[in-house]
Amino acid sequence: MDLSSSMNSRFSAWGKLMLFGEYLVLRGAKSMAFPLNVGQHLEVIPHADGETLWQSFEGDTCWLEIRFSKELEIISTNDEKKANVIQELLKLIQSNNPAVEIIGKNFKVTTDFNRAYGFGTSSTLIALLSQWSGQDSYDLLAHSFGGSGYDVATALSRQAIVYTVENRMEKQFDLSAKVTDHLLFVYLGQKQDSAKEVASFKNKEVSPEDLVRINEIIDAAVSCSAIEEWEDLMNESEVMLANILEVSTVQNRLFSDYPYAVKSLGAWGGDFVMASYRNEAEARKYFQEKGLTDMFNYQELTQ
Repeated sequence: MDLSSSMNSRFSAWGKLMLFGEYLVLRGAKSMAFPLNVGQHLEVIPHADGETLWQSFEGDTCWLEIRFSKELEIISTNDEKKANVIQELLKLIQSNNPAVEIIGKNFKVTTDFNRAYGFGTSSTLIALLSQWSGQDSYDLLAHSFGGSGYDVATALSRQAIVYTVENRMEKQFDLSAKVTDHLLFVYLGQKQDSAKEVASFKNKEVSPEDLVRINEIIDAAVSCSAIEEWEDLMNESEVMLANILEVSTVQNRLFSDYPYAVKSLGAWGGDFVMASYRNEAEARKYFQEKGLTDMFNYQELTQ
């Protein structure tokens, strides 16, 4: 995937997975995430009839189409809720900088991953519009989807990152192959509504000690070079979040007989889990026998 293009009419932003700091990043803690080798791409070209056309594709399938008038009012769409979000973003961009040409354009967004995976369709969209318009991505995020912003930061990085709401991207680094060679990412098949989960988390009690400890866990994970140590960090983080969210760990709930560590990722409940292993074929067989077929090792997601 080429990040450059002629006339700057094509832009790319990368999907993400957060490894540590889910939920707690919203309370000021650190988080750790890494960018994927798949994402979304935006092409902006002239539209013949002078109106504005928005098209979103997954592969060859157009799943969202919006026709806007010259006043950016919605003429027609196949998804009114999503069209309203796009309309608000375009109007915000136009209001912030009237010189940005929106009217008479065809916005074509292509996604090269399964949208159900939760790899970041919203965050990559914000990053794309920010690149195209020159406007601040965090401002666009705040006026649309909300959230901590870690995913927008990851969308424009090519290395793993440590992120906080206060300082945004604090560090870029490479994870040790002694860890990543033993990680499998398994899709549970029940994508969660991140906004709904975030809203629910607002009522949960988090102690200052929890925030200090997750920061220590992430600091240790950044420099970790042994899978056994990484597993300890996975387990401690998982138990901490389970206690805060008042739910069972995913390992206790679904994979109690798995011999190594399993940690929830993203909005807990149905997105991806991270599982450690010593033998990849055996790990894949275990999850396949549980009826889970969508899984990737670290290299498949990053190279």
